[in-house]
Formats: sequence, C-alpha cells, structure tokens
Amino acid sequence: MFVLNRLSKYLCRKCFTTPVRNCTVSVIGGASDIGQTLCMMLRAQPTVSKLIVYDKSESTNGVLMDLSHIPTDACLKGYIGEETLDRALKEADLVLAVGAVPDGRTMSKTKCTSKNMDMVKSIAYKLSKLNTMPMVGISADPLNVLVPMASEILKQHSGHDPKKLFGITTIDSLRAQSLYAYYNQWSPRECMVPVIGGHSRDSTIPLLSQAKPYCDLNGKALHELVAKIRRCEESVRDVKRGRTPTLSMAYSILMFARGILGALGGGVSKVNAFVENNDFGTGYFGGLVAVDDKGAIEMQRYSHLSQLECHLLERSIEAIRKDVLKGKSVLELA
Repeated sequence: MFVLNRLSKYLCRKCFTTPVRNCTVSVIGGASDIGQTLCMMLRAQPTVSKLIVYDKSESTNGVLMDLSHIPTDACLKGYIGEETLDRALKEADLVLAVGAVPDGRTMSKTKCTSKNMDMVKSIAYKLSKLNTMPMVGISADPLNVLVPMASEILKQHSGHDPKKLFGITTIDSLRAQSLYAYYNQWSPRECMVPVIGGHSRDSTIPLLSQAKPYCDLNGKALHELVAKIRRCEESVRDVKRGRTPTLSMAYSILMFARGILGALGGGVSKVNAFVENNDFGTGYFGGLVAVDDKGAIEMQRYSHLSQLECHLLERSIEAIRKDVLKGKSVLELA
C-alpha cells in the first residue's frame, strides 16, 4: 500500500532542485519510537535525497505527514505492509532495520525477539532477490544472532555480499565514551573509547586501556566502570520504568548512517559495527570498521590489552560463537 501518494509526488518533484543530496535511505520500522526519532534526524541530513518510511503499522501515514511538516528539500515516501517491503528495499542505497524493543509492559523480551527475527528474515529474503544489494544496517536485538541469520539467508539465495551487511553497534561506543568522560570529569567530545566484541552484556568489551585521553584505571574502579558500561541499557530501562533508551539508540543509528552515507559519497568512513569476521574463529565480530562505497574494508585491531580485557575477550568469543550458531539453527528449524 502506497502512503500519501499525492504528497510524495509533490515532495519528489522538489528534490530534483537539490543536487547536493544524492542518497536514498529506507528506515524499516519507521513508525516505532526509535524509527520516528531516527527519521526526524535523517530528514535534515544534506546527503539524503529521499527518505523512505516503511512499517506494518497504519500509523505510518501519520508519521509521514508529520515528517512532511519539517521544511527540507528531501523527498519523502512511505510504504505499509509486507507486500510493499520489496519496493522500500529496492529503491534504497542504505537500509536501516530498526527492530522492536521490549518496553516491560506491552512487549516481553521473548515476543520482541520473535518479532525481530521475523522482520530480519523478511528483509533478508527480499534483499536476496535484488540485482544489487544496498548497504544494510541492522539495529535489532539479539544482534549477535540476527546478523548471522540474515547473512545465512542471503548466502542460501545467492544474494550475499558480506561487505554490505552491518550490525549497528555504535550505541556501545557512545555509551563507553560518555561514561568514561563522566568518570574523569572530561568533555565527552574529547574522549574516545574503542569497543569490540559483540552486542550484548556478555560480549561487549570496552577497551579502557586504549581510551583517549588515557586514564590509568585499575582494581575496583576499573571493574566497576567496565561493568557499568556493559549494563547501560538495563540501567536506563530501570530509570525509565521499563521503557527502552530510544533517544540514544536513534542517535547512534544516525551516526552509523552518516558514516555509510559518507562512504557512498566516495570517501572512506569508519563505523562501529558487527560484521562477518573470522579473526577470532567466531565468524562475526564487532569493532571499528573502515568502509568505502563497496562496503566494509577492514576492522581496526588493537594490541597490548589489559589482563581484564583479555579475560573478557575469551568470554566474549564463547558468547558470540553460541549466538552465531543460534542464528544459523533458526533457519535449520524453519
């Protein structure tokens, strides 16, 4: 079902006058809390010539109309329902899959996981039929399971381009950066903390030994800060009384999108992502990834990790291996 046809045609005509804008971005799950916030920010990005909002919810009509009242030259288009998903994907240079999130009241973690698996399966099957695969960023939990699952579907249907499939882990880096800065009473903009591993409490590894500016943490203080960074999402959910950290999540997806859009424009960008990588025998791994217009190039490596980080890395590798197997087994049981 095509949404707001006349409005879309009018907005599309306008975008021909803005040659600076050159990329089409599709937000799958655009009517969700995270999706709406993300679309609002993408609406004003100078490299986005067209923003596509896709969701199964009838409220997509209202979201699209709401976005149309933000006066920018970007074209808007909306789609509702499973039967229009292929159109939302084939028009895109970048697809951002925003998953459902448990809010502790209306959706359990189990139901959320099931919905996200169904969404990623549908996207992967549709992508496998396209002649050219767009860049794809998945921001849905359990990310360590869903990215390998999507990759496996694409492989089975001869539509696989591993360099273009990303699990978005930017939120982990932003949280580490913010908490590290707060601990030291420094400006967050002046801090950087690499994060590697997977995207879960048991697999995320903040590399405080590689942080800049460097702070010599040890003992109890080091363990407490690492634990706090890994528990960030739970902490926010507790304070928000069961609701998820939608604002920081939407911002983190925007940061990822900016990096990919920069790469599509001909540059080389770096994004935090969980991608196909067998450096640790897991098949997939997360870190800072260099990207060009063809997809992922290479992941940044680190040496001289602390004893704690080496221990966490071993545990993370075990957790990621189990999650990757879960992703593949879902297809075997289907």
